Amino acid sequence: MKYINEPYRVFFPLGTLLFLCGILLWIPQLFNSGEYPVLLHRALMLNGFTASFIGGFLMTAVPKFSQTEEAKPIEVGAFFAVVMLALVSGHMGHEACLKVASALQPITILAFLLRRITKRKQNPPYSFVFIFVGLILWALSSILGIFIESDALMRLHYEGAIAAIILGVGSRLIPGILGHVEIVAAQRSQYERPIPIFKTVPIHFFFLIAAFVGSYFAQEDIGNWIRLVVVGVISFTYWKLYLAPKDKTALTWCIWFSAWLITLSFFLRALWTDAGIHASHSFFINGIALLSFLIATRVLQSHGPKKKELENEKLLFVVTGLVFISSVTRVSAYLLEESYQRHLGYSALILSAAAILWGWKYLRYAK
Repeated sequence: MKYINEPYRVFFPLGTLLFLCGILLWIPQLFNSGEYPVLLHRALMLNGFTASFIGGFLMTAVPKFSQTEEAKPIEVGAFFAVVMLALVSGHMGHEACLKVASALQPITILAFLLRRITKRKQNPPYSFVFIFVGLILWALSSILGIFIESDALMRLHYEGAIAAIILGVGSRLIPGILGHVEIVAAQRSQYERPIPIFKTVPIHFFFLIAAFVGSYFAQEDIGNWIRLVVVGVISFTYWKLYLAPKDKTALTWCIWFSAWLITLSFFLRALWTDAGIHASHSFFINGIALLSFLIATRVLQSHGPKKKELENEKLLFVVTGLVFISSVTRVSAYLLEESYQRHLGYSALILSAAAILWGWKYLRYAK
């Protein structure tokens, strides 16, 4: 039953496998194959890897934060089914079906969360409101995308929704992992009171959420700067990135570095509007991919062998370095028109090496 009660044991290994499948699609670009498997790549990376890690984490963590019942077989099975539906749709090239499946993924997670929140014995961290916003944006952008062709909806779907979830999770977990206990204590004094959950959220946090969501419907260059301001405020007030980690381990230094790269990726997007999706890959690789593996390291250690030394393995520096090199290679491909396709392949090779190394070391603890 532990694979049901702690869904990360199912979805972290699955997500890692789908991550490898998604990036290895680009290996043929080393030979200038000319074929761009964009739809399948998106399905594997967003609806496969990202969805699996988000679902696995939230379906494990939220019951503990809210002191409610653990995941049920039907809930884990339902989420697994919609992940598979998205992958089949992407493989078959049915974009509309993929968008439907993509909408069902956050809806399934939302249903799971709402069942826990309504029965909670304790409020979850107030920053988790950002998670609900991200899941709603993910569902809405998927549904509207079936009927409306819009660059804003595409950006909201592939970047904004996931970024909102990261900001929501990160605003509580990152300061805790980095050792900024005063930030965690201040948050707990807010959300652990026996009051309605929305009353635990500071007014300024609602403004941050509104500005972030609204930025995706503003003129693109203005929206980029608004998002940078929001991410900057969170990274300096909640994550305290201007300070070194107080708890100095390989994991904390790598998470600190990843958080800096997330912030800088929004700065890059604001300065380099013309790069579009190429600049956004800096966020996906350094933010979504790297941070997912690092947070998963903490989850696997704390729910498995409970050996803190696993968080101080030098391998984490190697994995982080490879991911960073991969992101630089991917983003710089935009500037190298003659070797663009080969750079996609190089980036994929480096990123796959990072994922294999991390999986080899840590996924054994998902058993």
